[in-house]
Amino acid sequence: MLTAGGKSIDFSVLDHNNYVDYIHSFATVNDRRYLNNRRTIKTIVQLGYRTTKIPYTELEYEKRRDIALQSIRPKMVGLSSFGSFLPAENQDPVLLEFKRRELPNLNKYLSTIIFTSYVHTDGSEISGYLDLDMSWRNALREALKHTDWKGVFEGRHRLKPMSHHLSYWNPRYGMLKYTASDNFLIIHDHQYGLMFMHKGDHKKISLGGQHNQYSKNAKRSMVYSPKYGYVVFYDHIVRKKV
Repeated sequence: MLTAGGKSIDFSVLDHNNYVDYIHSFATVNDRRYLNNRRTIKTIVQLGYRTTKIPYTELEYEKRRDIALQSIRPKMVGLSSFGSFLPAENQDPVLLEFKRRELPNLNKYLSTIIFTSYVHTDGSEISGYLDLDMSWRNALREALKHTDWKGVFEGRHRLKPMSHHLSYWNPRYGMLKYTASDNFLIIHDHQYGLMFMHKGDHKKISLGGQHNQYSKNAKRSMVYSPKYGYVVFYDHIVRKKV
């Protein structure tokens, strides 16, 4: 446990998705084998029989988690919000999800990967995974071949997969390409296939939605809009920034 600004910071609370996971992390193998009752295990742990210190209450856990997240969240300086260009009357579900994630990503509290596709007028399709934070930062510094995010939110431009994104698939030209981003490395796992690993905390992100040992490292959600079709979001809470 560290101390910063007069506040004690317990980073271990960030290892768990919620309070229930936190409490059950104190349980022993024999607890799970013989008690086989989550409520009984929770009571035993909360009474302090499985650790030298009394575990946090749910309220204390949430407070500790907030303090830990605040400590690893850098302050934004001089960064514009592209989401502010989204007109109030535009209620496109995908654009709203982009807007909701912009500041948490730029603050390095969240690191989001999306899967999106685009169908050309001739019926050919391109698809790919992209690092949202890197895409927004490339737009801020006007990097070569950056996405016009101001235009995306204003409705003048459509987000499309590009060859420099995490992955890019263009079957018309037989082009399949993988490129590491500012935040993620490419991993080809013999069991789980294509995966991404965050460069800061080294957590692996599995794709496809199947439950496995890496599923807890990112929250997967799918959003549909008439303009963008189905877009898949993988939201990873950053434990250690890049």
